[in-house]
Amino acid sequence: MDFVNPYTVIDIPLLDLVRNMGVGIFMALIWSSIIGRSTRLVVDTSQYRPLFLLLIPSMILIITVIKSSIALSLGLVGALSIVRFRTPIKEPEELLYIFVGIAVGLGLGANQILATIIGFVVIVLAMLPSLRDKHKASARIASLVNLSFDKTEIKTDFNCEVITGVLDSLDIQYRIKRFSESEERSEMVLDCAATPIVELSAIRVRLLENGYPVEISITDNARLIT
Repeated sequence: MDFVNPYTVIDIPLLDLVRNMGVGIFMALIWSSIIGRSTRLVVDTSQYRPLFLLLIPSMILIITVIKSSIALSLGLVGALSIVRFRTPIKEPEELLYIFVGIAVGLGLGANQILATIIGFVVIVLAMLPSLRDKHKASARIASLVNLSFDKTEIKTDFNCEVITGVLDSLDIQYRIKRFSESEERSEMVLDCAATPIVELSAIRVRLLENGYPVEISITDNARLIT
């Protein structure tokens, strides 16, 4: 019976590696662009391009190398067991984006180019409705408004209805994105429709008139993590 030597290393076709790397980089550019146009996360999407330009080619290189030797494949398991992520990925959507990038790298590294491209195209086509929805949402939402209150400066009990009443009186189209409250501070993040900056600044004045001193920041077309 013939036994396969686990330490045998098969020569890697360099032309195939270069071709797969090129395809991977091209797909990384497409994928990062798709994410920037479709994601519903309030996050700086420009960070995705360098991420996937490193992730996908790295996965291609890793899979190409380890598939040439059983020993290298087993060694990879041990190497990955010591990897720890300093910052956990909290958003399932963001995790799925990275998972697709890993899948593309695995497919190209295994030299399954046609299957990988077909699968990638299907995923992109499935995301087209999200692209249209994001475009419509961008037309409606122009500013991210952050209202921060120091409760020690408010003489009465903090009441959210006072804030929403002020916003409604100014006829500002808004949606509460996030609200957080502690013993000393309260913070409200709003998605506001396209509104002149003068009207947004009037929020501070009206809240102050109602006894609610506020720190206000406005970011146009914001993509900051909230």
